[in-house]
Amino acid sequence: MPEILGIVVALVLGGMVKGIVSIGVPLVAMPILSQFLPIKQAVLLLSMPIILGNIPQALEGGEMLPTVRRIAAPLIGTVLGNIVGVTVLILLAPHRAQAAAGSLLMLAALLLLAAPKLTLSPRLAKPAGFVFGFGAAVMESIASVPGPLLAMYLIATGATGKAFTKQIAIILVVSILTLILTFSGGAHTSLSDIAISTAASVPVIIGIMLVRPLRDKLPPGSFRILVLLFVLAAAFQMIWKSGIL
Repeated sequence: MPEILGIVVALVLGGMVKGIVSIGVPLVAMPILSQFLPIKQAVLLLSMPIILGNIPQALEGGEMLPTVRRIAAPLIGTVLGNIVGVTVLILLAPHRAQAAAGSLLMLAALLLLAAPKLTLSPRLAKPAGFVFGFGAAVMESIASVPGPLLAMYLIATGATGKAFTKQIAIILVVSILTLILTFSGGAHTSLSDIAISTAASVPVIIGIMLVRPLRDKLPPGSFRILVLLFVLAAAFQMIWKSGIL
């Protein structure tokens, strides 16, 4: 019972933070979930909340085919990266998987804190898109945090506003579907796992709704920094707990 309560609290907190500063749910929920679940199960648990949260944004505004063509390079990188990432995660011993997830969470938080600005020429956009998509998918497979690398790439190509939201949503949906299929192909997930992951969307949505009255009253910039510092500390604790240090 304490484990279930801890998992629900992690998902609600992830939803609350997303509702205020739009940082992805996994970045906040993953280090808490790792205290109650093996990394592989935590990654699977967060898969359906990510898909269900991004499908409406992926479909918004139509123009699906032109958008998919525009982001073909990161999409291909995402598919291959998830196959590699899931294979690595399955092969890793539990303590090494926890250390790898903690390290990638630290990287994600540092990237979001530093917010490096890149600009890619049209000539470099496709090869860079493949590399960024591959790297984001590996981060997704092992730590459930593909967002920072994808955001860096799309901003560097000039995507803004609704175009940015649509493109990153499509990539995330494809990424998670590939992850689930790769896990399923190796008989490491089942329909019950997917059903439980789908149910995990409910506390996330509750968290988002709970903070709606506070969203405009809290300074999002300062709150965002506090959240990322928490993620850094929690990620370090994951690495320490793994025993590799």
